Amino acid sequence: MQFLSKTVLKKFINKEISSVGFDESYVNHAVKKHSFLSIKIFDVTPSQASIIKQTALSCDCDCAVNRGVIDCSVSYSNCILSGTIAQLLNVAKKLEQQPFSLSKLSSKIFEQVEFAQKDTPRTKIMGILNLTPNSFSDGGEFVEIDKAINHAIDMIEAGANVIDIGAQSTKPKTDLVSVVYEIEKVTPIVTALKTAYPHIEISVDTMSLGCAKAALDAGADVLNDVSFLKNPEFINICKEANKKLVIMHSRGNSYTMDDLTSYENVVDEVFQELYDKTQYALEMGLNRENIIVDVGFGFAKTVEQNFALLKRINEFKSLGFPILAGVSRKRFLQDVINTREPRDADIQSVLAASWLIQNDIEYVRVHDVDLTMQALKFNDRLYTF
Repeated sequence: MQFLSKTVLKKFINKEISSVGFDESYVNHAVKKHSFLSIKIFDVTPSQASIIKQTALSCDCDCAVNRGVIDCSVSYSNCILSGTIAQLLNVAKKLEQQPFSLSKLSSKIFEQVEFAQKDTPRTKIMGILNLTPNSFSDGGEFVEIDKAINHAIDMIEAGANVIDIGAQSTKPKTDLVSVVYEIEKVTPIVTALKTAYPHIEISVDTMSLGCAKAALDAGADVLNDVSFLKNPEFINICKEANKKLVIMHSRGNSYTMDDLTSYENVVDEVFQELYDKTQYALEMGLNRENIIVDVGFGFAKTVEQNFALLKRINEFKSLGFPILAGVSRKRFLQDVINTREPRDADIQSVLAASWLIQNDIEYVRVHDVDLTMQALKFNDRLYTF
């Protein structure tokens, strides 16, 4: 007798379990036994690592630790804890009773399992509206208010869910414009778009507190802070207005960021730095529901580092917040085809957007809404049947 077998992708495990005739009332519970998850735990002592490993083994999980844990020749170790959802929940329950503060780790494992099981809504397309004369991609095209509004309308009609408005270029070695200039450019368009399209979210891309306040007063729904909270007051004004805040990873400023790309592990370090800033925002009183994170593609990252972040973007869901990804026409995509003309990278931009959509990233920030919408519709078809 010959047997036929194949692997089943994680995204389809629920449907596949149902298809074999399994008891429908028990499917959601059964999925926990078929969904595999690996969790990285940072900087635990040898004593903690030993207990975690033994607890994992007792639950039929595995836990990879530094080989120096056995003889305590290392002071700290990272751990990779792996198992099914059901097994990991058992590990978490057992760790609740363990010493060395491992009950706190228990709650973190429960949290990671919850994040991993959370349903992700359809990706939202954020259309970029640059009001700057010197933006890296389309500087000067939409400086006039009428042209800017018409372009925003075109993006909305093409399928944009969010319009991100900015009057300050963030390309390398660009000077800051005046706050007055930003306010004069941004606020009339925010008001016009919120009046005409109240269901569309309006985001304002600014590092200026004055512009941020004016934008919220004009009706903006989101503040997109590319400074990585250099001014913590952004948290307070979003808290008071109950508006969303994008916390984007960056280092330095437009003149220094290209010299600040030293990372031992870019994925882990960006993750850690984003975690610290989001925890700070929560401690300051900002609602969890109003935080969006952005790994900051192109900001203090090399070509290779940007691709590493793109490849492993799904790991940032472990932070527990919606993710915004802005890769459109970025220099690292231009590098693929050896060009320095941003528009030449539109194909690479939509391919990157498609990857982000397949990874269930909540927001993709793009220049070409129409092309990205095609990618989104294609993805919809892939997972409809």
